[in-house]
Amino acid sequence: MRINTRAKKILPRVLVLIGVALIVAAVAMEALQYPWETLFGMSRSVSSIPDPTPIVLQGDDSNGAVTDGEDEQAKSNPSDGEAKTGVLPGNVTAEDPVSTYVQLGIMKIPKLNVSQYVLEGTARQMRYGVGHVVGTKGIGDNGNCAIAGHNTTAFHYLYMLSAGDSIVFTANGNTYTYTVYNSFKVLPDETWVLSDIPNEDYTLTLITCTPYLVSSHRLIVRARLTDINGQTPGEFYESANFT
Repeated sequence: MRINTRAKKILPRVLVLIGVALIVAAVAMEALQYPWETLFGMSRSVSSIPDPTPIVLQGDDSNGAVTDGEDEQAKSNPSDGEAKTGVLPGNVTAEDPVSTYVQLGIMKIPKLNVSQYVLEGTARQMRYGVGHVVGTKGIGDNGNCAIAGHNTTAFHYLYMLSAGDSIVFTANGNTYTYTVYNSFKVLPDETWVLSDIPNEDYTLTLITCTPYLVSSHRLIVRARLTDINGQTPGEFYESANFT
C-alpha cells in the first residue's frame, strides 16, 4: 500500500521532469538552427556555408538511388507533380516510394545559413532536401522556377527573407544568384503562383507551408535572376549563343 502511494506521488514529478526535458531539448534545437546573424543585419557569405551532407536514403527508400540529373529535369516521377493535382506542395508528402531521386544542384541561402540539395519532385524528395516543382522551369531557365521545402526543416525561417536577399544555386556547372523582391501568402489551391510571371524573364518561386505546424496557407517568396557566373542573365546567354 505504501509503495503504491509513494509511486502515485513520484509519477507526476517524473512526468513533469520529462516534459521539462523535452521543452529544453526543443529550445536548444531551435537555438542551434536559428540564423542569429539576422538579428544584427548580417548574413554569411556563400563560400562560408558548407555543402549539404551526402544523401542517405532511409527506411523503405533504401532500394532507391540518387543520381546526378542536372540535365534531366523533364524526366521526373509522375507521382511528384503537385501542380497537376491543383494543390501546392506542403508538409504532407506522398507515401509512394521513389525509385530514383534526381539531384539537380545545390541551393544556399546566406541570410538563413541554408544549404540543401535540390531534388526533382516534391513528394518524398523533400525529406532529403528541397524539391523542384515538376512542370515549372529549370534553375536559371527563362520563366518561373518553383522550389518547395518543408517549414519544419529546410524552409523553417523562410519568412525572414526580404527584398535584396540572395538565393544561390550551383547547377549545370554554373552559379545562379537570385535576388528576392517580394513575398506573400496564398491558399494551397492557388497554383497560379507556378505560372510564368508577366514582365519577368527569369524568376524563382520558393514555397513552404504557413503558419508553422498549422499549414493552412503557403508562403511564397519571389526572386529574380540577377547573376550567372558574374554576368547578368542577358550577357551570359548572349555569350553562350555565340560560343
